[in-house]
Parts: sequence; C-alpha cells; structure tokens
Amino acid sequence: MIRKRGLFRKKPLEDITHKNMVWMPYHRIQFTFRRSKEDLVQRHGETALNAMFCESVKSERELFILFRPNYLKHKTTSHSPQSGEIVGSTFRIDFDRVLEDILERLNRAKEELRELRSELQKIRARIRRYGHIVPMIGALRREKELSEKVAKLSAMRNVLSMCLNINEDIRSVEVVDHDTFYYPTLAVTLRSKEDGSERYLIVDLASGLIGKHLNCDRELTELCEKNSVCKEIIARSLRSDASHVQ
Repeated sequence: MIRKRGLFRKKPLEDITHKNMVWMPYHRIQFTFRRSKEDLVQRHGETALNAMFCESVKSERELFILFRPNYLKHKTTSHSPQSGEIVGSTFRIDFDRVLEDILERLNRAKEELRELRSELQKIRARIRRYGHIVPMIGALRREKELSEKVAKLSAMRNVLSMCLNINEDIRSVEVVDHDTFYYPTLAVTLRSKEDGSERYLIVDLASGLIGKHLNCDRELTELCEKNSVCKEIIARSLRSDASHVQ
C-alpha cells in the first residue's frame, strides 16, 4: 500500500512515521421492520455504522462503505477502551432518516430490476426464436445494454441489503434503540518524501487476530485519502493522543 516509483527496482516514495492502535466507534442500530403495509408482525433487525465518519461523508457511496454489520459478530464489540488508549471521535446522525432513505433506494432498485428483467427475458426469447433467421443487431444491442443495467442494479441492491443487514423484502423500518461499540484498527501514518504530505492506512486488527494476517481496510483508507474532513478527524484523534502523552 506504500506508493513506490520505478520500473524494476521500485523505490518507496513514503516513510512510515507512526503506527497507532485506534478504537474506532461504531453505532449498533437496532430496528423493527415490516414486510408489507398489511404485515401485522414486527420483525427485528440490527446493523452497524461507523460513528467516526458518518457525519462527514459527501456521497451515497461513502455512506454505504461505513456500514459494517459483519463487525457485530466479533467479541471485540463488548470491549470498552481503557484510559490512555486512542478512541475515535463519535458523531451521531438521524438514524431513522438514513435507514428510510436506504430502504427507499433499495425498493426502487428492486422494482427497476423486475421491469428490466421482464424486458430482458422477452428480448432474449425473440433472439432465440428468430436470431437464426434474420439479423437482430438492434435486439442484440438492447440485450447487452439491459444486461449491463441489470448487473449494476443487482450490485447496488446487494450493497443496500448489506447496509440494512437484511436479505428479505421489507416496506417499512423504524429505529428502536442504538448504542456504541468499539472496533480495533491500526492507523498507519505515511509521509511523502517529496512534499512531506501525510496520509493514513487503516488496518483491520480484529481480522488479523482471527485470520493470523492483517488486512488493509481499503474503503476507509480511500475515504481518509479523498475526503479531507474524514482525514482531519483521524489526524485530530492521533494528535490529541500525542498531546495527552506529552
């Protein structure tokens, strides 16, 4: 992950200046949902959202990568940081609004998928039936266009379902409770040898303890590199710890 230059003998363009373990806060969001307006049964769901950067994201994509429901299963979620350890800043947002927006986007994607797949099936049926008789250049072009749209929408649907941590159709969602847990990460500070600028690599420590090797969290690393506010948040957390030690 360190930037390098050179064709054969690559030379590092950055130095590692600091390595700090950071307890990154996550909101554990508990909610109820219904499958339809007529559904009388309230079902329960749970997801996790990064509490350090959630207020500072600037796009849908940035928000989506902050959802980490898979972190809920780790035993580290019950740990409370000790004095002297670096703890990330915690910010809150309107959980109901965020989940409702995701649900609306998810249901819209599912409806578009149904319509596109219906049209795609009809076009493919025509191609199978008449393709060996007459050229169907227009139909083949439309089939390719629809296939690409279906693939993108399917990927979006999967991402949105992951955010809510639910794989079934739902029509309404309501937040009922939330709290905060802390997930262990390693913040590696890299300094450019050319201009002295700094950036941060975010490393997932819990997966390293389980899988015996460390994994760079590429999404959060990219977020801290491209989003100046998020970068300043983690830089401020590390500076506050340094001043505390002094």
